[in-house]
Amino acid sequence: MKYRQCLIVDDSDSAVAILQEYLARLPFFMPPQISGTVRDATSLLQQQHFDLILLDISLPDQTGLDLLRSFSKPLSVIVTTANPNFAVESYDLDVADYLLKPFSFNRFIRAVNRALGVQLAQNSLTEDRFIFLKVGHAMQRFDYDAIEYIQAFGTYCKVFINQKVVVVNEIISNLENLLPRHKFLRIHKSYLLNLSKINSYNYRTIFVGTAKIPLGASYRDKFEGFLNLLDKKSEP
Repeated sequence: MKYRQCLIVDDSDSAVAILQEYLARLPFFMPPQISGTVRDATSLLQQQHFDLILLDISLPDQTGLDLLRSFSKPLSVIVTTANPNFAVESYDLDVADYLLKPFSFNRFIRAVNRALGVQLAQNSLTEDRFIFLKVGHAMQRFDYDAIEYIQAFGTYCKVFINQKVVVVNEIISNLENLLPRHKFLRIHKSYLLNLSKINSYNYRTIFVGTAKIPLGASYRDKFEGFLNLLDKKSEP
């Protein structure tokens, strides 16, 4: 499973907080690294690879455009700024998008889609299509595409698969980390869901076949964010 690493280059605490909150709604991003100056950002970019850079124009030491000019190879960059005057120059430097603050979460998602240049609904983020989990004293194979959803069951979990239930020796938080996050999403403290199995949903409930699964209040933003990123529309 491939997780995405993001670098936020911005000296505004409030702007950084918003970007961190937006990224946290996307389950395939690791917690971002933060830099408040071009100098610090340059050092980080020389040390490691970042899949995405969220770059402000106005920084204390140099401009964000100076950072872009300093690298010979193109970087996957979304400019996030309150200044509308550098859009043309930014696009000339091959940025993926130019977001004017304040911008919405949906606008941010479109920019991320453009910057990453991938369709997250495809299986391009992982080569594995199955997992082995302990059932009793044996290890059993579970194909990702066959799993409908998972329900917490004390120190175990119930895996609903092919119209039957299998109890596995894992707690739900462990399974959340083990399963590919572009396919499975925690939508309630007691439920993990295979997103490809959704028939319909509303503000409180997700329907998978004949099953009605509660959508927890604290999980709604991440669920909506993931579906928006896949260009799906919420039902009324």
